[in-house]
Amino acid sequence: MKSIMVHAGGDTAFESRLQAGLELARRFDGHMSLILPRPTQDYVAFDMFGGAHFVAEAFEAAEKEREKLCMRIDARLKAEDVPWDWQMFDGTTSDALINAGRLADVLVMSLDTAGTARAWISDVVTASRTPVLAFPAKAAPLSFDRAMVAYDGGFEAANAVRAALPLLQAASVVRISEIGIVPEQFPVTDAATYLSRHGINAEIAVAAKGDQSVEERLLAEAYAWAPHFLVMGAYGHGRWRETLFGGVTRFMLGALGIPVLLAH
Repeated sequence: MKSIMVHAGGDTAFESRLQAGLELARRFDGHMSLILPRPTQDYVAFDMFGGAHFVAEAFEAAEKEREKLCMRIDARLKAEDVPWDWQMFDGTTSDALINAGRLADVLVMSLDTAGTARAWISDVVTASRTPVLAFPAKAAPLSFDRAMVAYDGGFEAANAVRAALPLLQAASVVRISEIGIVPEQFPVTDAATYLSRHGINAEIAVAAKGDQSVEERLLAEAYAWAPHFLVMGAYGHGRWRETLFGGVTRFMLGALGIPVLLAH
């Protein structure tokens, strides 16, 4: 992971994203890019007839706030041992991050409890094919010690495993968890074999779903084993991008409280 993108902003969760980006850059000797969206709603007004108008005063005010943010963060980062740069993209927050992530190894985003950031994560991870590290605003500092992989034999889980290889190689202990029906093709042992070829000796834990849902059982396994981060696929069930996050993904992001590496 050499190219690390971090969603920058003036929100209270930015500090945790920044620290996660710094830790990734240090661990993998990488470069951190701070991605600052310039949403069009900052300087475009819409009238009742469907027209759009550029508002110069609003644009200038928003630009001044962005400039202040950049200067404040730059002053802090001068004391860090990590190379960084700023990248600004016009458009909605989701579109800006999707564009920025084309050549990124990972994109660090925050996970809120209200759902706005979760919608951004859904858009980005399902449209850009860039792995997203969803970081809870109140999570502990990023640790690589214990890693848990949620595996079901699907494309999404396999993509997440490949995307997470550097993180899994840095972990001291890796557990692959499978819940419910064992897939006929690409069983969990195939995932363990794949990881072993990359120098990762992963343990396998297969749990019966019982009378719980898959997400409930997976969450119980995560609580019991207490990983420092989770790797899982971003599962989709709908046609439109905003409905692509499946029940398991949505449930885990809302309930777990640890960083989750997602890929679609």
